[in-house]
Amino acid sequence: MLKKNFIIVLACIVLVSCKKSFLEIDPIGKVIATTTNDYNNLFYTTSLLSTSSSDIPITLSDEVAGVSTYLSPAAVNVQNAFRWEKDIYLDSEDAVEFTTLTAQVYLLNKIANEVMGSTGGSEAEKRAIQAEARATRAWSYFMLINYYGKPYNAATAASDPGFPIITEADAAATSFSRASVQAIYDFIIKDLTESIPDLPRNSLLRQRMNKSSAITLLAKVYVFMGEYGKALSQLNQAATVLPTNVTTEIYDYNQTLVPGGSWGYSPTANSYTNGPAPVLSNEGMLARNYNSKFMPNSNLLVLTQEAYKLYGTNDLRKRLFTERATPFSSNVTFPLSMVRRYGYSTIPSFGITYPEYFLLRAECKARTNDLTGAKDDLETLRKKECRQQMLL
Repeated sequence: MLKKNFIIVLACIVLVSCKKSFLEIDPIGKVIATTTNDYNNLFYTTSLLSTSSSDIPITLSDEVAGVSTYLSPAAVNVQNAFRWEKDIYLDSEDAVEFTTLTAQVYLLNKIANEVMGSTGGSEAEKRAIQAEARATRAWSYFMLINYYGKPYNAATAASDPGFPIITEADAAATSFSRASVQAIYDFIIKDLTESIPDLPRNSLLRQRMNKSSAITLLAKVYVFMGEYGKALSQLNQAATVLPTNVTTEIYDYNQTLVPGGSWGYSPTANSYTNGPAPVLSNEGMLARNYNSKFMPNSNLLVLTQEAYKLYGTNDLRKRLFTERATPFSSNVTFPLSMVRRYGYSTIPSFGITYPEYFLLRAECKARTNDLTGAKDDLETLRKKECRQQMLL
C-alpha cells in the first residue's frame, strides 16, 4: 500500500523586533551547508549511514513459521504480514520502508541540487559529490519501486503504477503523482549512467557509493528488467574498477571457520561468534543493513521443518539454530519440527555484496547461453563458501 503521507507540515515561528528577518538567522548549534565539504559531510548523517528498514520482508518469507504463543502478542503489522493481509500497516502507522527511503531522497536531492553552487571545492570534487548523491538516490528508488510497484514487465511497465519521482528537496511540497514502473526504471538508469563517470573508484566508507558499486547496481537493475546482456556488460566492467583502498573478496570459510579463527563457527563446539558487520566486511560493495528484532533473542519466528530439512547432515549452517525446540528465555517449548535461530547478532545486510556479484554474473551468463562461464562463477563461490555446505 502506498500511504498518503507525502505532506510534511512545517511549523514556522515568526519573530519580530529583529534586525534580520527570521530566515536570515542561522540556527544556534546548527551548520548550514554552504561549502563543498559541508555537502560531502551530509553523507555521514545517520539517515544515510544507518539504513533502517523493517522486518516485514522476513515475516513474509516462505521459510518461516510462527507459534501462536509468541505471534499473537506481536505488533499488528507483523501479524498482518505473516498472514499476507492486503493491508499490513494501520492507518495510524507510517511504514518504515516509506519513511526511511523518502527521508534519504530528500537529503540526496538537496546535495545533488545544491553542491555545484557550493564554495571551497574544485569542479571535479563538486561533480563527484553530485554524482554520488544521484547514484545513491538511484539505490533508494530501486528499493522504493520494488516495495510499491509491480515487478518490471516490459509489456505493462508503462501503465503499471509506480512511485512519485521527487527531485526537489522541498519539505513544503504537497502535490505528488505516481509515475509508472517504466518511468521509475528509466529514472534510475539515467541517474546511474550519468553519475558513474564522475564517481570515485575509492570511497572512504563501504556505505558510500563508488564506481564499482554503482555499476553493479546498474547491472542488477538490468537483471530485474530481464536485460541480461546489458547487465553482463556492466558486471564485467565493474570487475575492472574495484576499489584499491580496501579489500573486496569472498571470504574463504574453509580457512576462517576453524577453532581460534577470527570469526565464524567453531567446528568443535556448537557455537557461533559474531561475524564482521556489513559496514566492515570485505564482501561488502555497498553496505546497507538494519537491526532485526527477530534475531538472535526472539521467539517470534522460527524456521519451518521443510526449510530445515534442506540442510544436509553435516551442514554447518545448522549451528545457527537451536538443536532442540527451545524458545529463548521461556519454559514454553516449540513443536519438535521447528528450530529457533540464535547467535550471530550482527545486523542483517541487504546491500550489494561480492558474493551477490558472482551470483548476478552467473545468472547473466546462463541467460546468455554461456553455461561454462556461469558454472565457473558458481564454483568460485562454492569453493570458498560452500565446501562445508556453508553459503550464508
